[in-house]
Amino acid sequence: MSDDMSAYREVFLSESAEYLQAITDGLLSLEADPHDLEPVETIFRGAHSLKGMAAAMGYERTADLTHKMESLMDTVRKRERAVDAGLIDLMLRAVDAVRELISDESEGGSRYDASAIVADLVASAEPGARQAAPADEGALSSEPERGPEPEGAVYRVTVTIDETSVLKAVRAYMAIKRLGHMGSVLDTEPSARDIEDERFDRSFVVVVQTAEPPDAIERALLGISEIASVNVESDVARPTVARDEEGRESRSRRIVPKLAETQTVRVSIGHLDAMVNLVGELVILRARLERIARDRDDHELVEAVSGLQQVTSELQHEVMQTRMVPVGNIFNRFPRMVRDLARDLGKQVDFEMAGLDIELDRTALAELGPPIVPLRRNAGDPGIESVEERVAAGKPPRGWIRLSAERERDQVRVTVADDGRGIDVERIWEKACARGLVSASDREAYTDEDVLMLTCTPGFSTAERATKVSGRGVGMDVVKGKIEYLGGTVSLKTEVGAGLEVTLSLPLTLAIVPALLVGTANQTFALPLSAVAEVLPTDEVRVTTVDRSPCVVLRDGSVVPAWRLDQLVGESDGRRGRPRKKDHVVLVDVAGTRNALAVQRLVSRQEVVIKPLSPLFRGIKGLGGATVLGDGSVALILDPRTLFG
Repeated sequence: MSDDMSAYREVFLSESAEYLQAITDGLLSLEADPHDLEPVETIFRGAHSLKGMAAAMGYERTADLTHKMESLMDTVRKRERAVDAGLIDLMLRAVDAVRELISDESEGGSRYDASAIVADLVASAEPGARQAAPADEGALSSEPERGPEPEGAVYRVTVTIDETSVLKAVRAYMAIKRLGHMGSVLDTEPSARDIEDERFDRSFVVVVQTAEPPDAIERALLGISEIASVNVESDVARPTVARDEEGRESRSRRIVPKLAETQTVRVSIGHLDAMVNLVGELVILRARLERIARDRDDHELVEAVSGLQQVTSELQHEVMQTRMVPVGNIFNRFPRMVRDLARDLGKQVDFEMAGLDIELDRTALAELGPPIVPLRRNAGDPGIESVEERVAAGKPPRGWIRLSAERERDQVRVTVADDGRGIDVERIWEKACARGLVSASDREAYTDEDVLMLTCTPGFSTAERATKVSGRGVGMDVVKGKIEYLGGTVSLKTEVGAGLEVTLSLPLTLAIVPALLVGTANQTFALPLSAVAEVLPTDEVRVTTVDRSPCVVLRDGSVVPAWRLDQLVGESDGRRGRPRKKDHVVLVDVAGTRNALAVQRLVSRQEVVIKPLSPLFRGIKGLGGATVLGDGSVALILDPRTLFG
């Protein structure tokens, strides 16, 4: 590759991955509903774009393969070939081959041989191998001029977009595109160009000829978000058709408006990380200036620092937003995996996803993919039963796996759930006893969730035999270790015969977090604010003893274990001393488990920049990092997940 083209290699690799993901999503959507027209266009356009990009990069083998994919999908667009399982399988194999070819050619190699898949694509596109689509399926092409004129009535459809919409052109494009799939778009008012440039108020008109009834047109358009109303008028005359000198129709069709290019720019992750580090240093300097302003009692300096605080806060927010990535970027790789797993195991599984637009720090998101893989794999095998087992148990033959994300305060909760056979808690306990992990006499001291967490022990497995996807005791321990490394927690819920739910809770960002600064003796510690439920003076709680351990009774009557910070960090003898009269009680809540932390001083609430600990100190329970305060001193960041116990 020439030096000039090598400069575009990273851009090509990034964009090609996006196109391949779009093609894969389109194929899975098409498999779920072969009559859905939109995925066909997505797949075709994706292959076409990849072909052009590969050719521009000089990747001839990749360009040839994507050209064959494009040609095969063109037969589907023209209704010359039906959508069946063989087509989907072949195209998914082709997607895998394209990934291999791109990796090979981008590294200047020639090791990967794609001749077999190319031959299969060519053979499948041959007229003799095609199975024509049934006539009542409708044209699969979005370009009316390729096929015969559609039959049906002509309607004048007035579409009104919600007044709160900020992307009118996008909604208009989606509406016109959907009408194009239902028939033939004959005209638009205003013109396509004006619609594309948003030169219209809230309403526009589309003249469409279709065999669909008016109520179907209305339902289809109201299914698009931010469409406020739809009015369908029937018995509209067709636009006048001009004829050329030879008598052929020469009516100029209105072109469906195309969306303008997204106003984005690709930025190196290294640059983003550098920006975050610089903003972190700025936050530290801001805290130092705030301290100096307070100490000098300089009114003018206080005002200047106040303005600086506002600007740096906004800058910090914007820079942190550049690190936030929708979890859909990771989730979207799993439908294909679940499909392939279900086919390999001969099971019927529906895969559902929710919360794809929830954003997470890109560092955490990059680390999130590997832990989800064993969870998804375990849900498929041994989680989901065979069709025969499910029917015998009175369950639907098709099982489901659900992957979802939701925002909760400063945390993102990712849940993997299924409706499979679930886990027998007592069986887990028996296995743990047999392995010597626990003593049988201690069963009453363990809750069901405690027992379930024993499955996170390295090498632990409940499978009677190992298969190629499960049963080797590798998975849950990796999940727990990775999530805790990211500062998160894992929880499990199950019901025998009804399924398993695994929830991963992760911090929203790993760089700068709001914290409560607390003190003991001459040291200051930072406690992440997301774990602080409440702060109380000791005279508002009652200190008592339960099983010879100090506890506090809260206002609502609940009893929670009490700990003194100075003892937890080794500043005094003893481990569970009673809170002192002048202490402040910080109620710490982690995944529903509450502990009362007694501290000598409440310093302030402050945003802290998380700095990793030296390798010598990593792994120490109760510590999650360090930060630099405004006076230049270093404060250790407490890890509430491992601080108690």
